[in-house]
Order: sequence, then structure tokens, then C-alpha cells
Amino acid sequence: MSATYDEDLYTWSLEQASLLRAHKFDQIDLEHIIEEIEDMSKSERRALQSFLETLLMHLLKWQYQPAYQGRSWKFTIIEQRKRIKSHLEENPGLKSKLPDLIEKSYSYAITSAVRETGFAVKIFPQQCPWSYEQFMNPDFWPLN
Repeated sequence: MSATYDEDLYTWSLEQASLLRAHKFDQIDLEHIIEEIEDMSKSERRALQSFLETLLMHLLKWQYQPAYQGRSWKFTIIEQRKRIKSHLEENPGLKSKLPDLIEKSYSYAITSAVRETGFAVKIFPQQCPWSYEQFMNPDFWPLN
């Protein structure tokens, strides 16, 4: 192998793909391929969690700071809903992880909302006040 996993991941990945396409299984770096596949699934999960966190934080701000509702928040909410929908279409296996991801994302969303609003953490519900179906509904805009 001309590229090693630790020195040049990009070239290593291309070489491994080439070896797999050529059915040269005796030459592949199986352990690192397995590691990369596992990392890829974690990356997809983290991306979904990030989209959820951003959406939930903006919905909290929308509800608790109605005087500041504006185009930026509105379009961030719309964009994150689209990203979540698209990400789940591309990775349907993540749907089963939604309850856990929503719980974790909401916890981070509260922290971000406290930072951005200056409100005390106790102002916000400690559990996500909306169901997935509710906060993903394009017609849903929480009221204070």
C-alpha cells in the first residue's frame, strides 16, 4: 500500500475502494475499513443531533422571546426542518434513535438558549415540550 491510514486518510480511502472494486480482498486494510464505517455512522448521528439542537433552540427562542422573532430565526427553523427531513431520508436507520437524540439535543438546546437569551435555565421546560411530529410540522410556531 502506498498510503497509510494514519498518514493520508484521503489517499488511503481511495486505494481501499480501488482494491475492493478489484476484488483484491487479501490486500485491503480490513481493521481500518471497519473503523471508518463505524465512525461514519457516528458522524451521521452527530449531524442529526446538531440539526435537532439548532431547531429546538430556535423554537425555544421563538417562544420565549417573541419580541425578537424575525426572518433569521424563521429561516433557520425552516432550514433545520428541511435538513432533518433530508438527513432521515438518507439515513432511515436513524429514525429509531430519534427519542434519545431529541432528549440529548433538547438538553443542549436549553444550554444554547440560556446563553443566547440571558434567561435562567429554570425558565425553560426540562423535557422537550413538543413531540417530533409537532416540531417538524411546517405550520408549527410555538406561542408564549
